[in-house]
Order: sequence, then structure tokens, then C-alpha cells
Amino acid sequence: MPKQNFLIILCGLPASGKSTFAFKFKSILEMTREKAKVTIIDPDRIRKDLYSGFFNYKKESLVRKKNLKEIQKALEKGKIVISDDLNYYTSMRHDLKDVAEKVKVAFYIIHISTPIEQCIIWNKQRGEPIPNEVIYKINEKFDLFNTYAWDKPFRTLNLKKNLDLEGKIKLLLKEIEHDIKLNSELDSMQKTEKTKNRYNEKLDQITRKIVNNYVKGLKDESLIKKLVSLRKVFIKQNLDKVMSNSEIKKKFTNFLKMELKEENFNFFHQNNFKK
Repeated sequence: MPKQNFLIILCGLPASGKSTFAFKFKSILEMTREKAKVTIIDPDRIRKDLYSGFFNYKKESLVRKKNLKEIQKALEKGKIVISDDLNYYTSMRHDLKDVAEKVKVAFYIIHISTPIEQCIIWNKQRGEPIPNEVIYKINEKFDLFNTYAWDKPFRTLNLKKNLDLEGKIKLLLKEIEHDIKLNSELDSMQKTEKTKNRYNEKLDQITRKIVNNYVKGLKDESLIKKLVSLRKVFIKQNLDKVMSNSEIKKKFTNFLKMELKEENFNFFHQNNFKK
């Protein structure tokens, strides 16, 4: 797998199996990827660190800030991070997207789509640590993934189904690996294209300046046309190459020397390259 780390953004209802998925994902990744460093960041743990007792909505903004800070810090250390949170609002997912983009790593939204009826059953089996009315309210408020192009699940998993979770996760890891590789190749191509574009602009500017300086004092129309034509030929021959300013200037000079009559070139050279 490419060395680049990434962020997994889990989202789903309470008791949908997000933590089960997170720990399984971490375990498989560490077993199958040499030297992989994976961390799960769970806001519930942050809440326990900040305060004890009943849920305190007044402190949620502090929890969110600390959660994002811990995720960014782990990503900056090169770790693969799993955000084990509900992330049911688009704004929550957007905050995580911003962190990933700030650190310049890929992010993948994984929607654990276990139906609410199954979440209620699993919540009961766990002793109902979350009031059922909270689960129903979150279900009503859950922002669907139909507004922004970036806010689309990379994969959607319904853990109610008796699926091969280990097999699904291994397949998911291969898909992430493939996606990161493609993005890396695309970034490399874009950087190469930018370099070419900058060079081509420089090639155009330098040769244009040289020709413009020359034709200012020239009255021979046929020679002007030939010089303009030669510049076009030179540019066409040297597009997408890599040369410094001085190299372009020198090569263009030699090209003109070969193509122009000696007396025309000498006059040209005196008016352009001794300034």
C-alpha cells in the first residue's frame, strides 16, 4: 500500500456497529499492512476525559474541537485515522474533510447503514446505554448524502446482514489502495502539466521579446515575416521541453544564426544580445 495515510470517516446511527467495524478495520489493516499505524478516535472517550456524568450539550463544542484537533495531530504523525463518530450532519463530515485536506491526505466516508430497528435491538442487548428516543431523533436529523459531490459514501455497509465483514474490509482496503494510487498518479500528471505550461509560457515570452526588439528597427517586410515564421517553427520544435531562460535565449540565437543570412543575423545579434 502507498505510504500515504488517510482518514476514514464513519457515519451511522448509535448502536449500528460503527465501533465493531472500526476495531475490525484497525485489526485487519495492522495485520495485513506492514508497519501500518492506525488510531481510532472516539468522541465518547473525549467526553469522558472532559467531564463525567450525564450528557452535557453545552460542552459539545469543546468536544468537537478536541476531536478534530486529535484527528489532525494523528494524521500529521502519518497515522491512518478512523473517526468513530455518528457524523450524521453534513457539517460534521465537512469539518473532517477540511482537516484531511489541510493535512493533504485522502478521506473516505463509510456509511454504516444498519436499519434503526436493528440498532434498537442491539442497543437493548447492550443494556440500552443510549436512550432509544435519542436514536430515533438522530435518525430523523440524519443528513442524507445527496447535496455535495464530496459528501458521497465510498462504501455503504448494512451490518444487519450476515455479511463476511472481514472479507468486506479486505476488499475495501484494496479499493482504497487503488484509489490512492490513482490519485497519486493524477497529482503527478497535473504537476508535470503545470511545469510544461510554465515552460511553454516562458518559451513564448522570451522568443517574442527578442523578435519584437528586432523588428522595431527593421524595414524589410520579407525579413520580418521570415523572422516571425522562424519563431513559430522554433516554438513548435521546443514545446514541452525543459530549458532555463538563458538556454532558450542561446538556442534561439543559434537557430536564427543557422536560418538567417549572415548579414541579417549580425544586425539582429547586435540589436538584441548586446543589450
